[in-house]
Amino acid sequence: MAGRGLNLRRVFTCVASVLLCACAAPAPFKASPARVDIPPHVAAEQDPGDIDVIWGGMIIGIKPWAGGSEIEVLAHPLDRRQRPLTRAPSEGRFVIRVPRELTRVDAPEGRFLTLEGRLIGAYDGYVGKTHHRYPILVDARWALWRQGFQYDNVGWTIGIGVIL
Repeated sequence: MAGRGLNLRRVFTCVASVLLCACAAPAPFKASPARVDIPPHVAAEQDPGDIDVIWGGMIIGIKPWAGGSEIEVLAHPLDRRQRPLTRAPSEGRFVIRVPRELTRVDAPEGRFLTLEGRLIGAYDGYVGKTHHRYPILVDARWALWRQGFQYDNVGWTIGIGVIL
């Protein structure tokens, strides 16, 4: 009888472990060797050189660029799963240069993304009449987040409470 209880405990432990692992969605990109500690506004001013970064934010628009398209992104910090923190203050703007013509279907305005790309410098531009410096990313791979992702509540808590 004692052996049967031990087997049931092992089965329960295995099932619980599998369920907990299944709940944790992986980040879309590996942080190493790409940098996650340099936000776009810092990269625009300090020019850290030719490095790989992982950034995210909301797509503002697409415009033609010599040899392809340029995607403008309003940057947001990322959570531990590399999802943009949509309610956090912006970290500036950046552009992604793509060597092909994109449409709004490829990069829809208002959608959030996370990307890994190579930072190659920055250029001066304007947001309205305000001067702005845009970091430039190339060789980018990105993951578009589905609408409403920021409202997903996937956190688990385990606690012991005492009510008096």
